[in-house]
Amino acid sequence: MQTAMQAQSPALSELDRTMAPKFPRAGRIFLLICIPVVLAAIYYAPVLMSFGWHLMHGQAVEYRGLRVTVPWGWTADLSLMKEDFPANPQGITLEKPPKTLNIEARGPELIYVNLLLPGPIPETHNGASTTTAAATLDQQAAQWEQLFRDSHPAANFHLSVPVNSPGSAKCIEATPLNAVDGLTGGAALACVSEKDGWLASYAGLQRNVPLFFHVLSELKSRG
Repeated sequence: MQTAMQAQSPALSELDRTMAPKFPRAGRIFLLICIPVVLAAIYYAPVLMSFGWHLMHGQAVEYRGLRVTVPWGWTADLSLMKEDFPANPQGITLEKPPKTLNIEARGPELIYVNLLLPGPIPETHNGASTTTAAATLDQQAAQWEQLFRDSHPAANFHLSVPVNSPGSAKCIEATPLNAVDGLTGGAALACVSEKDGWLASYAGLQRNVPLFFHVLSELKSRG
């Protein structure tokens, strides 16, 4: 009896295999196509998000009378505009994320634009902070330049004045003397236009400095 059952078991196993549901061939082909597409979409998520941002918002954003161009591949952070008060402008930040999620890719490149507004000059006396009369535009521009110089010391950066600064802007550029995190070709800039009433900064690759100047050249004058 046991021998007969053992003899029937291969036949039963073959019957089970034939009765088991088969995955459709079209479904297998669909998976073979979709899996690489999904993986590629995840890997290139930053650039796809930038493309989606432009579909929703277009090529520029308005900020307090300034029309700020947002280049392809860049996005604008609009979250701070919800807390933007007339006496305390937060500015607007453009960001160029890396093209992929490669963990070895450098961080995002940044462009910051804000209004140049007269405001109180902070002073410190005996450890106590006070304010004096409102700062003039040229005083605020000087403070902006000094802040940039303080954050880019000559021991680590080469400071220069770009010869092709756009329009009425006065700019100062800092390039690292040595590679930062093994990467070269970086640059940082600070620009001020007292005539048009704005200030801006850039941190990113040297090759995108002309793009930064293009954004500044298209800023709408407040005057």
